[in-house]
Amino acid sequence: MIDTDIFWIILAAIVALFVALFTIRVRVDLEMADELKLSVLAFGVRIGILPKKPKKYNIRNYTLKKIAKRDQKAAKKAAKKAEAAKKKAAAKKQKKEQEAKLTKEEKKAIKAQKRAKMPRVPDMIPLFLQVLKTFFSGFLGKFHFKVMRIKIAVGSADAATTAMMYSGICTAMKPVLKFLGKHSNLHGMKNAVIEVTPDFLSDSIKADVKMSFSMSIGGLLGVVFKTAFKFLFGWMKITPKSNASAASTRSNKPTPTTNAAENQSSGNKTESSGNVVENSASNSPSKQSKKN
Repeated sequence: MIDTDIFWIILAAIVALFVALFTIRVRVDLEMADELKLSVLAFGVRIGILPKKPKKYNIRNYTLKKIAKRDQKAAKKAAKKAEAAKKKAAAKKQKKEQEAKLTKEEKKAIKAQKRAKMPRVPDMIPLFLQVLKTFFSGFLGKFHFKVMRIKIAVGSADAATTAMMYSGICTAMKPVLKFLGKHSNLHGMKNAVIEVTPDFLSDSIKADVKMSFSMSIGGLLGVVFKTAFKFLFGWMKITPKSNASAASTRSNKPTPTTNAAENQSSGNKTESSGNVVENSASNSPSKQSKKN
């Protein structure tokens, strides 16, 4: 028997884990000015992804012994890779030889069997659309998007091109932000600095962007599991049930034992009918003699 104190400790740990999964958020900070800066904040620890830090070299790692060990590891890795490639090539060659021995009819039959096991394309397209809809609707619903600064200076080699690009970006900016505000949790728009300006003296587009994305770990896991289950159940529905149909056809076919039993019973019936005829034929003369 488990002690009650240990039971309550385990239960409290499980509850705390679920609370942490659904309350603690993972935040991604994006900043782009002269260079792209990308960092992840999780459990109070910030991890820098971009720009990559310059690699530090330690002189102690470059002694003769350590260099020889690294060379040995690299040689073993290369040998394993070559051996795996040889096995793969041999298996591929064997498969080709086996396929070469088959006739055209056998190849067609194998292809037909493979196609029969796979669902049809007209059934797969609606399933993929439903899965994508489930994922993005759930993901955007639990997604928090905060904008601090968006400054875009539009420039190109030609003034007319600059004007066209400027009008296109200004036209697209509002619907994009409206879409994010409708389908996700958009924050910071009141205090955000959003500017799009044409720069006729520059020949390229310059952007100064600062924003962050956040989502709870539990929410992300829930969306992933929900999408995976929807895909699996949908795939099972559209997959042809060849085994079940084969079993039903087998059950409908008469078995040889039943046929033998039926033949034996029919034989017994014919024998009994023959005996009846013989008995009637043997009894008929005696009846005639009595009448006489």
